[in-house]
Amino acid sequence: MRKALILSTFITIVISLSAQSAREEMRVDPLLSASNYMIYPGPQQKKLTPAPKGTKPFYISHYGRHGSRFHSKPSIYNAPLLTLQKADSAGKLTPWGRDVMQRLETISKDAENRWGDLTPLGAQQHQEIAYRMYKRFPEIFKGSAEIDARSTGVGRCVLSMENALVQLLRLNPSLRIHHNATHRDMDYLNLQDKQLFALKNNKASFQLYNKYQKRYARNKHLMQSLFNDSVYVSRHVNATDLALQLLLVAAIMQNTELGKQVTLFDIFTEDEIYYNWKIGNIRWYIGWGGCSVNGGVQPFTQRNLLRKMIADADSCIRRTQPIAQLRFGHETVLMPLVCLLDLNGYGFATDDLDQLEERGWVNYRIFPMAANLQFIFYRKDPTDRDVLFKVLLNENEATLPLPTNNPPYYKWSDFREYYLKKLETFHE
Repeated sequence: MRKALILSTFITIVISLSAQSAREEMRVDPLLSASNYMIYPGPQQKKLTPAPKGTKPFYISHYGRHGSRFHSKPSIYNAPLLTLQKADSAGKLTPWGRDVMQRLETISKDAENRWGDLTPLGAQQHQEIAYRMYKRFPEIFKGSAEIDARSTGVGRCVLSMENALVQLLRLNPSLRIHHNATHRDMDYLNLQDKQLFALKNNKASFQLYNKYQKRYARNKHLMQSLFNDSVYVSRHVNATDLALQLLLVAAIMQNTELGKQVTLFDIFTEDEIYYNWKIGNIRWYIGWGGCSVNGGVQPFTQRNLLRKMIADADSCIRRTQPIAQLRFGHETVLMPLVCLLDLNGYGFATDDLDQLEERGWVNYRIFPMAANLQFIFYRKDPTDRDVLFKVLLNENEATLPLPTNNPPYYKWSDFREYYLKKLETFHE
């Protein structure tokens, strides 16, 4: 009973720290509406909970998303630009619409042949994360400690890994680093489960998404500001699609050098920013979260990764020397992994998507650019089998659905038993 009370109290504290509504947060900072394109905010928790008496960190197990990047497809830039160019050729743009079109032309040209590339800001993010990791847990990186780093083969992920490793070597040139990016690791670093993907693309999922998209569409002001002919808009422009396309381009700009000079957020009202963000938040939850309309099983796309992390941890616990295992990949892995773990309560299942914000399911809090999970393991000495650990989400202490006498620290044996049983409930 006491364990449950302590866990409940800690969860209440965590929830209260993020109680401000998404709408209030976006009113202060519209860049938050960028969702998974939001730049990494850095740790909000500046002081971590002290380790249990007599223990010290000896192992880090990590999964990190690549840092800031350009959009991965030219079509994301070109779709809204072509719509405005077509309207301009028909004389249907307002002066403001032509200004927006010209900005889109500049943005598209800047991104040409850089689609999906890591930006300088993305490199900096991973250097800074590695720096803080080193400074927060120096025991793991002392002397000739071992670092095992793995990445998917995508360039932005490989470069994110390399920037983190270069920073660690700056801090300690004696580190023994092994790093690789091979297709052999893709089965857990970025599993592509065609059966589960097909399940989330079912008719019920599309109907649910379309229901909420229609409910939250707010585009009237935007269309009136861009186009001088409402009849043309009704016949030739999908207003909802165009608004979402423009918001995608606006969102990515904070990640690029050009974003210091050019913005698109000024073309939207507060309502348009917030409600179009809601549509995106819902899309992410249906596609990768625990949405019950497709069985609530999408988080199990990361079952191989979780099994691998458990097996690796069991192996590293038997070692006498500190080690860090760093893995680099994508938000479409990290976010469902967070849901599979039910970290901070993000794993809940519902088809009432009005509940998402009320229950704290806000995408930019989970997986901004360079988002990361860090499992930090503690023990008294190499003979200590009563291993404890805590989880950091984006470098902030997080909760798990496990009992504990000392939050945010949990027993590894409890974690292992709970999640192996959970994984057994999923039948491929």
